[in-house]
Amino acid sequence: MAAVMTQEQSELSCVLIPLNAGNLLLPNVCVAEILLWRRIKNLKDAPDWCLGLLGWRGQSIPVVRFERLNKSTDEERKTGRCMIVMNRARSSDGLAFYALAAEGLPRMVQLTDDDLSNEPRKLGPAEVAVVKLGMETATIPNLEFVESSIRQLDL
Repeated sequence: MAAVMTQEQSELSCVLIPLNAGNLLLPNVCVAEILLWRRIKNLKDAPDWCLGLLGWRGQSIPVVRFERLNKSTDEERKTGRCMIVMNRARSSDGLAFYALAAEGLPRMVQLTDDDLSNEPRKLGPAEVAVVKLGMETATIPNLEFVESSIRQLDL
């Protein structure tokens, strides 16, 4: 009798976040909360990628426009449709949360290794990779770059 070995495929729960010109793909554990667009307070002398500060759970957290931080040249709206409150990957110093401006409501996806393939493209400073997910492409952000940029803000 021959032994049949099966290979377990592990799945990763992810969130696909719509931006102006594409999607971000993040592990679901990175997302603390999804909010409809709210009024944000201007932050004096902030770089153009920081839209301002959002009052959230008794804290003021910066709102980041990923496309601007990534030096994208695509046209974009001044605001977004919703905000994705992010858990910091490295929260040992500074704020534990920040928000990303999104153009639409994110959706959950379950991924396996077989679901993704690399999409060759020149990457911006805030990107680690661009992947093909079915018929869509999605950017995997460089969260270390995003969070180090946020640490440089004068909050």
